[in-house]
Amino acid sequence: MAEQDLELISTLNEIDEQSFLSLCFGPSVSIRTWLLNNAERFQLRPSLLFTVFLGFTKDPYPYVRKAALDGLSSLGNTVFEDGGMIEGCYCRAIELLNDMEDYVRSAAIRVVITWGLMLAAHNPERKQQLFDEIFVNLCSMTRDMNMKVRVNAFDAIRRLEIVSEDLLLQSVSKRVLSIFKGKKSLVQCSTEQLELLALNVAGAFVHGIEDEFYQVRRSACDAMFNLIILSTKFAGEALSLLMDMLNDDSVPVRLQALETLHHMAKSNCLKLQEAHMHMFLNALKDNDGHVRSALRKLLKLVKLPDLVTFQLSFNGLLESLESYPQDESDVLSVLFHMGQNHVNMVDSIIKDVFEQIDPTSEGKLEFDSVKVLAYIVLAISALALDNHTLRIPPRVFSYAATLLGRISHALGDIMDQSTIFAYLLHNSKHIGLSDLGFNSEGASCSATCGSSVNDIPAIASLKIPAMVHEQGQKDDDAIESIKTILLKVQDIWPLIQSGVLHEVLRTLRFCKEALGVLTYGTNKYNGALAFTSQYLKILKLVAKVWNLMSLKHSYPHGTGEWGLLLGKLERGLKELRSRFIGLTKEEEQHILELMLVTCILGLSSGEVCCHLTSLRKLSTIASNIENLLKEEFKEPSTFVCEVQRSLSNLGTITPKALCTSLDLRQMLKYFTLGHLEISEELKHIKAELVISDNNYEKPLYFVPGLPVGIPCQIILHNVPSERKLWFRITMDNMTSQFIFLDFLSLGGCDEVREFMYIVPFYRTPKASSFIAKICIGLECWFENAEVNDERRGGPKCDLAYICKEKEVYLSMIQKG
Repeated sequence: MAEQDLELISTLNEIDEQSFLSLCFGPSVSIRTWLLNNAERFQLRPSLLFTVFLGFTKDPYPYVRKAALDGLSSLGNTVFEDGGMIEGCYCRAIELLNDMEDYVRSAAIRVVITWGLMLAAHNPERKQQLFDEIFVNLCSMTRDMNMKVRVNAFDAIRRLEIVSEDLLLQSVSKRVLSIFKGKKSLVQCSTEQLELLALNVAGAFVHGIEDEFYQVRRSACDAMFNLIILSTKFAGEALSLLMDMLNDDSVPVRLQALETLHHMAKSNCLKLQEAHMHMFLNALKDNDGHVRSALRKLLKLVKLPDLVTFQLSFNGLLESLESYPQDESDVLSVLFHMGQNHVNMVDSIIKDVFEQIDPTSEGKLEFDSVKVLAYIVLAISALALDNHTLRIPPRVFSYAATLLGRISHALGDIMDQSTIFAYLLHNSKHIGLSDLGFNSEGASCSATCGSSVNDIPAIASLKIPAMVHEQGQKDDDAIESIKTILLKVQDIWPLIQSGVLHEVLRTLRFCKEALGVLTYGTNKYNGALAFTSQYLKILKLVAKVWNLMSLKHSYPHGTGEWGLLLGKLERGLKELRSRFIGLTKEEEQHILELMLVTCILGLSSGEVCCHLTSLRKLSTIASNIENLLKEEFKEPSTFVCEVQRSLSNLGTITPKALCTSLDLRQMLKYFTLGHLEISEELKHIKAELVISDNNYEKPLYFVPGLPVGIPCQIILHNVPSERKLWFRITMDNMTSQFIFLDFLSLGGCDEVREFMYIVPFYRTPKASSFIAKICIGLECWFENAEVNDERRGGPKCDLAYICKEKEVYLSMIQKG
């Protein structure tokens, strides 16, 4: 009641320690539960909270026990120096793993891993023993009757850094192994107790992989992420289990298995054998494009043991390409990386197949076939590495030049088209392209390159400037192409209203592909290109949310996909308005009207709790549009007028009545997607954040409880002097710290600023190591944030993030 009554909130915030304890020990179970769940809102000492939480883990009411355990989990980031307190909390959580209630056991798992890691950090001499003990206890929960408990158990195992090899091997074998006989490495216990512990561990990962729920199978795959680097034998056994998951019915499980395999490849723990290849390469034919993409990403890294597995991989990529021709560029990129990773195998393969692909030798394969293109990309990849002199015929590079368009599109992330062209000319030596007599792309290339290419250095020096001039012409034409794309996009609104989602997505996909062609090598209109790309993403989200709204009677609004898409849409529009300089009044009005549509779609979720907030947003945006139109002496659109009329009736109509589906749909009928005339002078606000020489093998060192400096190399693009920037640092995806970035004192101009900056992180936990995530946010000048405890001393406005989030690996300094 206090949270809903503004007059009572101030009274609620005045609760002191004595009042808190008095209410906790009062007769009301609901009040006790609420206080434990919201204890962090009050200014209470951590030691007092610890005592209260630990005491109420023995409460007879299970919801109170759960709230107490959740409170202990939240205290995990607090530094406690008393080892006895830490161990007492850890042992109590171990006891509650046997609680009768599912949600209590789930909460107990979180406390076991959080406080178990704290205990291990506090007792370095017992670290191995404690990690093993935690692993055993968590493995015992992987066969719990409740699905969520099993998921939480595997999620907790994911956080372990050290586990003995014998326990790891036992976890992938259902049969109790002989390695436990006569060993007492975990704790001081009898042989019978040790065998019981072994039974708890036996086959934990096997059971997880075979679980009937995909959530458990996915978590089991993820739990192996850090453990595979601890033991070569365990990595081999885990590889067999993960291979089985590539044929799982669930896409999230297949993707998680591939992500773990990718980590194995990066850690040099992935040892593929011929027996694995069938299951491994079968994922290249997966119906889901994300799965195929993830496997191709893995093939760029993996080191294949022999020529047989290499040839199998090559054939698998070609078969995949036959089924999914849209993947051509990505497949060719994979082949290029594979060639660089296996240069000797490439030499052997090209030598055997050269006569089949050589037109002058009347090769058996058609020159313009995908297979020939794949062989050519494979061949030219080997010599891209310095100091490699292989027996690749120079004529192959001449053939590659005739296919320059397709090859350069595939290798755009490695080198630009001019560099590729010069590289091919240099390695083709004195072979004349005009003497090869090819059609299709070959003919166009001959026309471009001239009738004689015998003097390779001269041609290279002439053609590269010519290509640069051609690219300059493309830059000048880019804005016209963007305007054409936006005209095409305007036509999709009737399709969105009609619910023809497939056709809408297809049109947007074509527009995105056309924009991708412009993006390649274009610099002059980067701001307009970035704006258009973001605009296409927003329209895609609008179409999906609109489609879900039309399924009102069959879709659970407010949760799941609906809430996820709506959140992305709101963030995307916020970025569109915040991260671009030079927006015209028309462009800003266009964005604001889309914001109105988003608010109305949010109100259609049927969640009464969000009515007031959404209506406030609706009113604010409508006022912004009204002020904007007054400056331009223009009349509002019919849609804006209808929104203003509905808002004016708030005095006589309750918010809930206003948000009925009939009223909202009637309002949306008045909206039409107007033409967006994009400005040529747009500038994109963005940042590049680099944390060099930092990974899990080279962490930054810290002392728990003391600040640690994170060295960042930063490049800011187009950030105006009047805008405010903040670093956001998160840990465990829960707590956030904001640091103001005073970039004006660092010099540079508004267009580009490049500098080093040491970002202080104050919330270093009592843990042996952890990962923090850091990014840079720009204050949204047009929208105030709801200030909460987490934002104290932080930004006063919501942030639009202008760079990708980076992971920072930190490790505690060990006492010598």
